[in-house]
Amino acid sequence: MKFKLIAKNKMIGETLLESGDPSMGVAFGELIPTEEYSKYQSLFEAQDHSGIKDLNLSIMTETGITLEPVGGIGIEDYSREMGEQCIQVNVLGIESTVYGQLFPAHVAAYEAQFK
Repeated sequence: MKFKLIAKNKMIGETLLESGDPSMGVAFGELIPTEEYSKYQSLFEAQDHSGIKDLNLSIMTETGITLEPVGGIGIEDYSREMGEQCIQVNVLGIESTVYGQLFPAHVAAYEAQFK
């Protein structure tokens, strides 16, 4: 399932949130940026927290369900250092019921560790 990352009511990228930690309600994955992302890239590269806060980041499913992570949304952009696109989005503190519905494979992999 694809997720849309929104800043100031415009999509700045998409992600599959292909990895996660169900016990912490965390999902993360590679961000595929749109052209709109370039307007804000320097904020993420510098980790300018006050500037990032002003973006009012949100993330939603392709069907329009908005996630409400209690720990927020973080972007790590190491593209400049890596010499290629290297951007990760972290969604922190997703409620467990919602997490289980959206990320059943993450939950199954987590539970399989203990069998």
